[in-house]
Amino acid sequence: MLKQIEVDCPVEWCREAEGEGRAFSIIYDGKLVCCAGVMHKLEGIGIAWALYPPDIGNYHIDPRLAMDKLLEIKNKFNYRRVEATVRVDFPAGAKYLEWMGFKHEGRMKMYEPDKTDAYLYART
Repeated sequence: MLKQIEVDCPVEWCREAEGEGRAFSIIYDGKLVCCAGVMHKLEGIGIAWALYPPDIGNYHIDPRLAMDKLLEIKNKFNYRRVEATVRVDFPAGAKYLEWMGFKHEGRMKMYEPDKTDAYLYART
């Protein structure tokens, strides 16, 4: 799920996901600035997620890196479908998902913990 967070990425959790081959981290000037990957949902279906600080844009990371890694994980685990959600109040996240080839599939009412709606996207 692409979503802004207000805390530092949990390094141990990111390493664990990376160890399974379902995630990757981005280190910039010695600082962990992003951890992202794909969780297993059902046979052939995964859920994309990303954790990063609000100032991620300051690091000027090539956006193709995430797309390449997503496709690598998708192929490695034979996912025919990868889903992602993004809050309706985070249009930059929706735009990024669309740039990565995800298609908008619908709106999920009161999906987030604070009852904010979210959009569902998928890449097949």
